[in-house]
Amino acid sequence: MTDTDTALVDWEPLDLEWHQGFAFADGVLLGDGRVPDVYILLDPEGARPDAIARFASEGHYPPSPLLAGQPIWRHRRNPWLLRDARGDYYLLPSYRARHGYHALHALPFRFDEGLESLGHQYWRDRTGAYWFGDYDITRIRAARPDSLALLASSPASVTSSSALFSDGVSIFLQGQFIASAPARVRYCNHPAYRVIDDQVYKGFKPLHQKDGTPLPIENPDGFQMLAQRWGTDGQSIVVQAQQGSSVSYEYFYRIDNADLATFTVLNERYAKDSRRAYYLTGKTLRYVGDFRLLKRCQPVFDECGRVVGSSECEDDYFAVDDSFVYAAGTRLRGAHGPSFRHLGFDYYRDHQHVYRRQQRLDVDAQSFVVTQLCQNDQDYWPVLAGDKHGPLGSGGIIDTAMQEAWAPYFEAHPQLQGYWWHDLQASPDTKQTPTETAPLQAVGLGFEVGGQVYFHGRVINGLDAASFKLLGKHLCGDAQGLYLIPFHNAEKQVPERFSQEPVERFRELGGPYLTDGKSVFCHRIFYHPPEPIRKAQLATFESCGHGWAKDQDTVYYYGEAKRRLHPADTRILGTYAVSPALILSEGKPLDVAFDPDEVRVPHPDFLQLGTRKLFCHRRPVSAKRIDLATFEFLNERYARDSQRIYHYDGYATLTEVDEAQYRQSLVDTATHA
Repeated sequence: MTDTDTALVDWEPLDLEWHQGFAFADGVLLGDGRVPDVYILLDPEGARPDAIARFASEGHYPPSPLLAGQPIWRHRRNPWLLRDARGDYYLLPSYRARHGYHALHALPFRFDEGLESLGHQYWRDRTGAYWFGDYDITRIRAARPDSLALLASSPASVTSSSALFSDGVSIFLQGQFIASAPARVRYCNHPAYRVIDDQVYKGFKPLHQKDGTPLPIENPDGFQMLAQRWGTDGQSIVVQAQQGSSVSYEYFYRIDNADLATFTVLNERYAKDSRRAYYLTGKTLRYVGDFRLLKRCQPVFDECGRVVGSSECEDDYFAVDDSFVYAAGTRLRGAHGPSFRHLGFDYYRDHQHVYRRQQRLDVDAQSFVVTQLCQNDQDYWPVLAGDKHGPLGSGGIIDTAMQEAWAPYFEAHPQLQGYWWHDLQASPDTKQTPTETAPLQAVGLGFEVGGQVYFHGRVINGLDAASFKLLGKHLCGDAQGLYLIPFHNAEKQVPERFSQEPVERFRELGGPYLTDGKSVFCHRIFYHPPEPIRKAQLATFESCGHGWAKDQDTVYYYGEAKRRLHPADTRILGTYAVSPALILSEGKPLDVAFDPDEVRVPHPDFLQLGTRKLFCHRRPVSAKRIDLATFEFLNERYARDSQRIYHYDGYATLTEVDEAQYRQSLVDTATHA
C-alpha cells in the first residue's frame, strides 16, 4: 500500500506553517526530539509563529526535523503521531503541556494498518504492539498483538503507569516484560508495588537490600503500603530508603520488632509505635513522652519586616518529645524539646539557644530576630537575621549596606533598643560616609586602607586599619581576628570572622589546613569559613597533601578524623592512605585484598598492587594491555611501560598514544612555560 493509500485509511493530510526552517502545527512549534529541551528558553506561549521562528533562528536553534514542501500526515486515531515519506514521528506529550512546544521524536519503525488503542497507553496494529510513554514509544517485540489485553485481575482504579497487560504468554508493565503469564500476580494498594509469585516488586525489580540482595518478606500476600515509604506484610514493617539525593540509590529494609498495633506513620521520614520512633535511614529512637513532628510556623512579612500573617505545617526533618529534639533522626545535643520552635526559614530556637537547621549559632538567643523585607517592587527579598551585637555572621564587621538593609526593620520596631544599629546611629565616630582626606592605599582583592578599611569602596566598621593584612586569596585578618573574604556578591557582603585570634598568630599548615595559633582549621571550600577541627593537636599536626593530615593520635581527611587508621602505621601516598590492613582512597575504604609490600603509587591518583591490579582513585583500571612490572609515570599526564606510552585524561582513563604525541606535549609545555 502506498503512502497515499495509507493516508486515506489511517492518516489524514496535515498542513504545516513554515518560517525560516521551523514548522508549526496549529500554531505550535515542532521542535527536534533529539534535543527536546533546547527550546525551553523560547517561551512560545502567546507569541506568533513568525516571532518564535525569528528568535529561534537568531539563536541557532535546531530546525524542525521535517522537510518543507513535502506531504505530512497525522494519524486519525492518535494525533500524537505524524508521518512523512521518510518515517513516522511521535510528538512527546509532556513538552506541549509543560513548555508550549512539540518535541518531534523520530521513530526507528513505521506503524502498520489498523492502529487501535487498548487503553492505558497500549496500542496495537496489524503486526505489532506498542506502549506510548512520555519520552518514547516502546515497541513490544515479544508480545502477540492479537491477544494483548489488560490483566483480568486489574482493579478499576489501576493507572497507566501500573497497569499490567498480558498476551497469554507474558505479562508486561509499561511495555516491558515483567513476568510469565502463569505467574500469580496481585496488585497492591500503591501503584508502584505489586506481588508476583511470592515476591514483592517495586517497579520492575523485587525489593532488595542495601547490598543488592533480595529483601526477605515473610508474608508477601499480606503486603501493603501504609503511607509514603512505609509498608507492612502484617508481620514486619518494610521501609523504602535511599542513599544520596540528586543521584540516589533506592533500597529496602525490614523492622521486625515494631508494635504493629500502634505503628503510626508521621511523614515520609518519621514513624513511631508505642515504644520507640523510627527514622527513614534505619535509626531507632527511644523517646520520652509524646513523640511528634515539630510545627513549622513560617511568618509572612510586610515591607518593613513586620509580621502580618503566618502559615503552619509539619516539619519534614525536625521532631520533638517531652524532653528532646530530633533533627534528621538524630538527637540534637543540648536542645530542649518543650521550648523548641521554628522561627521561620531555616532558623529554630529553644529557651537557651538559636539554631540554623542542626547547627547551634553563637548568638544571643533573647535578642535574636529573623525577618524579611517583602517589597512588591523587588524580585528578591533577602532574609535578615541577627542579634543585638550585629547581623548573623558579621562578627561585628558592618558596612553601610548592612545599616541601610536593616533600617526599615528597626524604624518599624521602636520597642527594640540597644542593638548594634542603634549604637551606630548614635555614635558620630562610626559614620559610614568616607571622611578620608589622604589617598587610600590599595592592598588588593578590593581592599583599601586609610584611617579605616574599605572594601569595594565601602567603609567597613570593625576592621582595624593599622593591623589589617591579606592572607592569601580568600582570607584576611587584623588585631581582632581572622576573616573569610566574601567571594559571592562581594560588592555587598563583608568579611566574616571565623577566629578571634590576632592576625600575627595565623599560619598556613599546608593544603587546606591552617591555624590561628590555638586551633587547627580545615578550609575545604574556599567560599565557606574554615572549620575548626575538634581535638586536633596543633603541636604535632602536619599536612600530608591531597587533603590528608596527621597529628600524634589521629589521621584526618579534609578535617574528618579517620578512626580506623592510626598515624603510627599509616602511610600517606598521594590521594591514598595505606595501613597494614586498610587502604583509603579519597577518605573511603577501598574494598580490595592486598599485601602492604605490593602497594605502589606511581602517580598521586593511581594505586598499583604489584602486577595484579591498578586503580585510579577508587575505580579499577583495566591493565590487560599494560605491563605493570615496568609501568611508570613520566609526568602528570603521561605514563609508559616497556612497550607503550599512555595519556592520562585527569579522570580515570589511560589512552595509548604514540611517542610523537608525547614529544609534542613536551614542546607545547616548554613553549607555554
